[in-house]
Amino acid sequence: MPCPVFLTPGRDPETDALRAGLRRLGIPSLRAGLGTAVQVTADGPRFDGVTPTVVWVRRLSPRSAPAHPVAAVRRYREDAWRALLSQLDVLGAPVLGLGPGLPRQLAAARRLGIRTPETVITTRPGADAALLRSPRVVAKALDSHAVEAAPGLLANAFAQVLPREDALRLPRQAPLVLQEYVPHEEELRVYYLLGRIHGFRVVKDSPQALWLGPEGVRVTSRRVPGEVMAAVQRLAEVLGLGYAAFDFLVSGGEPVFLEANATGDWRWFERGAGTRTITRAALRMLAGPVPFLAAMSGL
Repeated sequence: MPCPVFLTPGRDPETDALRAGLRRLGIPSLRAGLGTAVQVTADGPRFDGVTPTVVWVRRLSPRSAPAHPVAAVRRYREDAWRALLSQLDVLGAPVLGLGPGLPRQLAAARRLGIRTPETVITTRPGADAALLRSPRVVAKALDSHAVEAAPGLLANAFAQVLPREDALRLPRQAPLVLQEYVPHEEELRVYYLLGRIHGFRVVKDSPQALWLGPEGVRVTSRRVPGEVMAAVQRLAEVLGLGYAAFDFLVSGGEPVFLEANATGDWRWFERGAGTRTITRAALRMLAGPVPFLAAMSGL
């Protein structure tokens, strides 16, 4: 029978929690990956013969495909999977987990009058850091900070806050994002789920602390300020996002948009705040396929 389909590698705590919740509600679901038989026709996609009510892409990388001894074949396979995953949203079923990249997000925010950090994307950060006026600079990946170097093996390129003089010594490299460091009173992680909005306040010493020193990060549930809520709603609509985790700073009482993560894990934040708010909201979203489809059709 038609049901939610999760495209995810072997282990994903968010997928595990949602599938368990759906089972308790009597709703089947399918976990699919790069070994799943996929068929796309004029009637939409099918995964192992299952028609999805919604497809949720959760950290599925083309690099998860089984290795092939011939490099050209391996790259061809990765490119083919990347092409399919990037276009699932136009193939007839609502898709979560996909969305525009950071440059499009920042451009949309600026058009909407939402403040963003001064940003440079460059292959020569040591020279172009001079374009930013901030005494401190944030250096971060243009795409995901997690890279699947081999199937099941992750490497990470975490964001860093650098003194301006250190940023001016960075070597030439692949495209890198440099942003001004924005002094702020609060950092917020805000989840958008088809109109439902829930937030957390995050207190940490550095951008990479969530991964390298989570014991020093404090997370609490936070009622989302009105200006941030309005910015999230407008951005989600303009960017065509049914689900995303938005990162904001509050600086001088003004929201500053950093980025929207269309994958956006939430279980770690729930544990830190002692809540199941996002899991419950996601289950309500997935358990009502008719209103879900109607809402997604307008994006």
